[in-house]
Amino acid sequence: MPVFVLMACNSKGYQNLNARYNGYFYANQYVNEVYQAIEDQYEYNFNDVLKVFPEIDSSTIQANEEKLDDAFKKSSQVIEWYSGSDWVDDNYIVIGKIRYLRAQFQFARETFQYVYQNSQDDNAKQQALILLMRTYMDNGDFDRAVEVTDYIKREELTAENEIAYKLQLAYLHQVQSDNEALRDALDDVHLDIKDRDLKARVNFILGQLAEKSGDINLAMAYYDEAIKGTPPYELLFHTQIKKLGVQDIRTDAQAEKAYKTFDKLLKDGKNFEYQDKIYYAMGQMEQKRGRYKEAIAHYKTGTQVEQPNQRTQGLSYLRIAEIYYSYYEQYQNASIYYDSTVMKLPKDEENYEAIAKRQEVLKDLVVQLNVIDEKDSLLSLAEMNPVSLDAYLDKYLDEKEAAEKAAEAKERAKNKSSFAGANIAQSGDALNASADGSWYFYNDAAISQGQQEFQRAWGNRPLEDNWRRSQKAVIGIASAQPDESPDDEAVEAAITDEPAAPDRADEKAKLLATIPQTEAAKTEARQAVATAYFELGRIYRFGLERLDLSEESYKTLLSKFPETEHRLDALYALYTLNETSDVTTANNYKNTIIADYPDSLIAKLLINPNYLLEKEQRNMELQRVYAEAYDAYEAGNYIVADQKIRSALNDFEDVDFLPTVELLAAMLKSHTENMFAYEKALNDYTEKYPEGQLHDYAKTLLAAINPAKEDIVRSPDFEFSEDFRQQHLVAITFETANNKQADIKAVINAFNQENFAGERLNIGYLEFNKEADTGILFISPFKTKPAAQTYNLLLEKALVDQKPQTDTIFHNFAISQDNFSMLFQSKALEKYLQFNKRFYQ
Repeated sequence: MPVFVLMACNSKGYQNLNARYNGYFYANQYVNEVYQAIEDQYEYNFNDVLKVFPEIDSSTIQANEEKLDDAFKKSSQVIEWYSGSDWVDDNYIVIGKIRYLRAQFQFARETFQYVYQNSQDDNAKQQALILLMRTYMDNGDFDRAVEVTDYIKREELTAENEIAYKLQLAYLHQVQSDNEALRDALDDVHLDIKDRDLKARVNFILGQLAEKSGDINLAMAYYDEAIKGTPPYELLFHTQIKKLGVQDIRTDAQAEKAYKTFDKLLKDGKNFEYQDKIYYAMGQMEQKRGRYKEAIAHYKTGTQVEQPNQRTQGLSYLRIAEIYYSYYEQYQNASIYYDSTVMKLPKDEENYEAIAKRQEVLKDLVVQLNVIDEKDSLLSLAEMNPVSLDAYLDKYLDEKEAAEKAAEAKERAKNKSSFAGANIAQSGDALNASADGSWYFYNDAAISQGQQEFQRAWGNRPLEDNWRRSQKAVIGIASAQPDESPDDEAVEAAITDEPAAPDRADEKAKLLATIPQTEAAKTEARQAVATAYFELGRIYRFGLERLDLSEESYKTLLSKFPETEHRLDALYALYTLNETSDVTTANNYKNTIIADYPDSLIAKLLINPNYLLEKEQRNMELQRVYAEAYDAYEAGNYIVADQKIRSALNDFEDVDFLPTVELLAAMLKSHTENMFAYEKALNDYTEKYPEGQLHDYAKTLLAAINPAKEDIVRSPDFEFSEDFRQQHLVAITFETANNKQADIKAVINAFNQENFAGERLNIGYLEFNKEADTGILFISPFKTKPAAQTYNLLLEKALVDQKPQTDTIFHNFAISQDNFSMLFQSKALEKYLQFNKRFYQ
């Protein structure tokens, strides 16, 4: 009896029963529930072509960890306990799915490959291949995913696996942004799909693709298919919106019919969360009809609903921005809405980078426009007489206070907050709003109007104190409310002799402080305006591709500021802007540049387009001559080197390599003339070239021949400086007979490249003692003594093979700038080495 029971328990039927219902059933159910959770929580973007499958969200996987753990455990137990059952392959597939969901792609691939290679079940093998294809796709290995399709095509797929494969193939095309192949793949499978929700989504996608290609009738047919039966309400709603969007609405009657549908959708309580999308669709309809004001109104309304969708809100701002940009060409308004767009729109939206780039360009544009408006207005105010200016400021403050009170009243009445960006946009889209909230007047017309109002009310009054005290408030009231008569209480308050409130006086003082009063301040303001016009020309040309506005900006710059520092660049910009469209105008700009800036690179290029090529050829020839002169210099043939350098300086001009040649010419004077001529040549050089590495090197040479230090080192009792806070060098002394300077330099260069590549260290050479045939190489700069010491210790190891036993003065050491000069003049090497041993080792 026990034997019979054991055999019964080990029978294949028994194992299949337990493997399927005690393990696989629950494991598979848990995994399917996780897939459904991904589907339920995924936010499909109905403004773009829907995804065939939702993307795997790690947060959803994390929230379902317990289910996945339990499913993994159950499938693993089935494989271990019922290894002889027919359900082992199915449980391996479940394990592979779990590993895929957890983004353990390598383990998932190995699992699916194992099933394909070892299973005897064709259905399991086919499932494994389809899942392997998806795993490669989500891991970004599209070539391997395509390779797997070749294996799948060899299989005689079951009907269910055929549908799954074609959908995965469609998804592969979608991920690769191949809409044509996506459409073909979905068209091939959409009639066979059994799952109601998936079938509706695929038909919706086909409708979107047909709409993109311009086939409106086909799009409508697919949309009709999508809403057959009972699809998910979200898809049903968006399909209705899509159908309204693709309709050809030309007449008011057609529009009225569409509005009735929109109104019906808005009144339906189920669409409360979709109100922003309805208004967005209404805006799109009006935009297609060319009714841009109505479109903007609908888009704005959509951004202000109680619970707007962030993506839809961002798209609404984008459409408003595009209308202001393309249709109205109101770039400041467009900038406001592009700012809101970038703030709200998710970064995965199509063309997001281009949108963000345009936002940055427009922001830059608005900055320049605001600079021009602000500075021009302030300069205009600076020209007003004090009386007119004081009245104008009072009028400004009155209007500001009135606007603030009106805004407060409106806010109280509204009794709820609203999005700041929309408030800015709804306030009339005024182009005169300051970007930073500071005060200023944006046009001369406003200032002129203020002056006229002042003169109309007061006449041409003399400059005197307390010129309007008794009637100040009355005029303020009359100006603020021209059509209303003030009540008695207001009049009584107005005729008092009380001075202005201190806070108002302080505010006026702050406003006055922003107005340029001195000539220097006015010059600075004018320069800011000139630079802004120049930048506008650049932005219009390269950022917005508005060549007409670019040319206008450059012309305005040259007209208003003929002496501007940007004149040459502006003239050249105008030349290039007209080079192909108006040859005569372009030539006029060209001739002006050549006449007024003959030494500029631009002028030389305009005269000779091959100028840079020819200059480079001269540069190379000069370098060849220099190399010969330097070889002679290093060999001690100073006269020969001097002759070659003098000849080169006479034969070459306008060559980039000239500063190097001129420095060698200065250095040669220490050997061909006297020390005073050498010092003068170096001083002349540092004045001619006030910066750069060669300048720094010349300064180093000058420090070595400083007369004050020369006097010190001539004293037999002189001491090296103990001021170690200054810059340091690392020096190497050697006998030129036993060591070649080039060999040591090569070692140092290799050492620097390997250990100090980013330090920009310079290597210099001086003849240390001509009679003793000794030289000194020095590496600089080191800002501190420890830095020089560290470098020297490391360098000493690199120089081990370079130091011959016969060279008795081969030393490397750290040394301060002052002590280097003293050492060079005194030649007291042994004395310094003792000093170095005391303070550096």
